[in-house]
Formats: sequence, C-alpha cells, structure tokens
Amino acid sequence: MQLQMMYRKFALFFGFSLLFLGSLNAQNVRKNDVILKRDSSRIQAMITQMTNEKINYRDLGTADSAKSYIYMDQVAKVYLKSGKILTVRDSVLAGPTPPDSVGQYADMASLPQGEFEKSVVMANSDQLRDKFRYYNDKAIDGKRGAIIFTSFGAASLISGLIIANSGSELDNKKIGNSLAIAGTVVGGGLGLLTFKNHKKNSRKAKVVQTELERRNQPLTSIKLSPSYNPFNNSGMLALRISF
Repeated sequence: MQLQMMYRKFALFFGFSLLFLGSLNAQNVRKNDVILKRDSSRIQAMITQMTNEKINYRDLGTADSAKSYIYMDQVAKVYLKSGKILTVRDSVLAGPTPPDSVGQYADMASLPQGEFEKSVVMANSDQLRDKFRYYNDKAIDGKRGAIIFTSFGAASLISGLIIANSGSELDNKKIGNSLAIAGTVVGGGLGLLTFKNHKKNSRKAKVVQTELERRNQPLTSIKLSPSYNPFNNSGMLALRISF
C-alpha cells in the first residue's frame, strides 16, 4: 500500500514536471523573429533569407510589412521565432558594398518637392532597382486588370443587347438591358480604375529608370553569393538577378 502511494506521488510529480517544462518551451518560442542591432535597437521581423552579407526580412513594425534588408556588420544578434539565437561575430564584415551610397547623387541644395521624387534621388542604386521592379510589376498588374475588366464590360454589353433583341417578351428586354447596363458600368469602371493605376505606376517606374540612366547604373544587376538557411542548417549558392 505504501509502495503504491509512493508510485502515485512520483507519477504526479513527473506529470507536473512535464507540464512545467512544456510551458517553459512554449515561452521560448517567439511570435516573430527579432534582429538586435549593434546600437541596441530591435527590429520585429519575419526573416526570409540570411547570407554572409545581409539579412532580408519583412518589417513587422510597419503597416504593410514592407520588405527590407540589413547588412550583417550592423547586426549583433538574431533571435529566431523557433527560439534559436544567432550571435554575429564582431569580426564579420559586410559583403560587397552597394555601388553607391544613399544620397550620393542628390543635390542637397535643391531636392525635389514631391515625396516620391525625393525618395528616388536619395536612394542608392540597389534600392532603385528594387523600386523599379516593384512599380513595374504593379504597372503590369494594372494593365492586365484593365484588359480583363474592359473585356468583361464589352462582353456584358454585347450579351445584353443580344438577349434584349432575341424576342418580343418583356422579360428578355428587361434582363438584356440590365445586363448590358450593369456589365458596362462595372466593367468600364473597374477597367478605368486599373488603367489609371497602370499609368501611375508606369510613370513611377519610368522616373526610377531615368534616375538609374542618369547615374550610368544598369537596370539589371547580377550577384552570386553563398547563403545559409538557419532553419534547416543548409547552405546554398544564391544567384540574384535584379531588374
């Protein structure tokens, strides 16, 4: 009887120990990655790639989780959401430096008034290539949307007219006219909106391209660099083409 009582106490103690260890482990798992900079500031992030040169991440401190990167020589530690902590050695150096620095080509005495134009002249060329790719992709999406919605509006108009004139019944005319009007309004309205977005983003992409041409910088850059994935301890050789 006494042995059985001791066995129960041991099982109860063992169970509570497992629960305690489990809670500690759960506390160690973070909701997101944290980048600790050498100036002691922190970046709440979702890391997408780490190389010996820099860390690519999404900044969770911004409303749209903007894509960004930070060079390794600015990083002290990386706290992964899995609980793993990576310490960056003091001897680590940033990889290949950007072809130019921020604001190198800007005339500080006469900066553009517009926020976008100002951000363009103040950006380095790597950042400009990223901007061009972003706005060019948005412009392509807007063009596709304009074609799709305009085609929908035209198809609705034609279909509605065919239905309205397919017979003398009142229902045919009512349905056909409703389809023609509603389809044209919706398709035409969305087509116009997406076309405006296409024009706006095309203009921004052209501004960025013009700035790169002014600097004699290529629109496309090719980088070959080794990378390390901390999540599965695997290495790879990354080829990056920016355009």
